[in-house]
Amino acid sequence: MIEFFTALVIYYQIQENTMSAVIWFDSYPKCEKVLRSDALHIIYEDKKNIHMMCDQTRHISKSIKPKLRPKKIKE
Repeated sequence: MIEFFTALVIYYQIQENTMSAVIWFDSYPKCEKVLRSDALHIIYEDKKNIHMMCDQTRHISKSIKPKLRPKKIKE
């Protein structure tokens, strides 16, 4: 399975300014786990003005390498 670096992008309002923050993860499922949790709502008081999304990149963070074939056993 190939995994890609994924950014959790957080948009929020301070007065009339839209701000953003990014937290990087090494896979989409890890990002999505945080996205679906209440972890970030503890940090930001006004939950209505927070918008979050996971944005997967094309940069590989992990891939399964094929195993080498075993050498023939001498009999």
